[in-house]
Amino acid sequence: MEVITLLRPENRFIPAMSPRSAPRAAARAAPRIAMDFPAPFVFLVAMAALLSTAPLLQDRLGHYRLERISLASDDSLPLAFDAVLSPGGQSLPEAGASADTAPLNDPVPVPEALRTVTWQRYTVRAGDSVSRIASRFGLRNVGTVLAVNGIDNARRLRVGQTLDIPSMDGLRHTVAKGDTLSGLAKRHGVSVTALLDVNDLSSETLSAGQSLFIPGAALSRFDLKKAMGELFIRPVAGRLTSPYGYRSDPFTGARTFHTGIDLAVPQGTPVKAVMDGKVAVTGYSPVYGNYVIISHDGGYQSLYGHLHSIGVKKGSSLLQGSVLGKAGNTGYSTGPHVHLSIYKNGKMINPLSVLD
Repeated sequence: MEVITLLRPENRFIPAMSPRSAPRAAARAAPRIAMDFPAPFVFLVAMAALLSTAPLLQDRLGHYRLERISLASDDSLPLAFDAVLSPGGQSLPEAGASADTAPLNDPVPVPEALRTVTWQRYTVRAGDSVSRIASRFGLRNVGTVLAVNGIDNARRLRVGQTLDIPSMDGLRHTVAKGDTLSGLAKRHGVSVTALLDVNDLSSETLSAGQSLFIPGAALSRFDLKKAMGELFIRPVAGRLTSPYGYRSDPFTGARTFHTGIDLAVPQGTPVKAVMDGKVAVTGYSPVYGNYVIISHDGGYQSLYGHLHSIGVKKGSSLLQGSVLGKAGNTGYSTGPHVHLSIYKNGKMINPLSVLD
């Protein structure tokens, strides 16, 4: 007797049947077979379907999540940062310094006649700071030491660095073509006589490239904060959950470029302007949800995304730390947080490179 082996599915729930009853039995058995799929398999299929439709739920297609937003130029309404300095105000203290001991950064009153400015050379020692050096030499303005030495970041002062220290507060100025002594005197609020005396000039004739010392002049608020490393502040005191750069999309897992940083905070947390500026754009985006874009001095712009609510209008002038809205979970978001993007001259930069 020839024996052959047949492969056939085993289903103990289907009894033996006649050919006539087979179609009806098969129809009755179909639901039972469908229910025999293991639960993990069904769960995985459901999750795959959910992830594949996530972009559609977010009003977009495919794995691309970057949206172009035109950043408005604010050239027609430049911000006057010097104007927000109140007379008699103090400069920002360095990290670790108290406000009541920080040197002033106001323009210093200049008498009609002055002695010629003299210079000393100083080598930075361990434990020095710009404010301590200024105080040691009797200077009221920390900006004097920063400006005359071209220091753009006070926190990078290093031991062994050589500094030029003037005998009075003020700024250096390189004469440009068309500059006149009377024009410079008017611009900085000093007398022509003071400029002649301080720079030991015998006449008012100037030449391009000539170096002058402007007594009593001070850095602008913008330049001072930049040099002190305090140009930007964080919009919220939140936990960094996603840095700038390439990452896995939180919904699809696709490799995408994250245009800023995410800071997790409870919904409703006040969101603050990172620096002084003017509101350029407010609106809603499928990606950023409710968002605000602020234009700043120095070619900077900042974007705040996923806001629960917006508290400012286009054209509003804001000081650093002013509340512009409340944190939320709008747009392409997995939970309450603030998305912060920083642009410099229209190009994205890493926000962590400028935040304090």
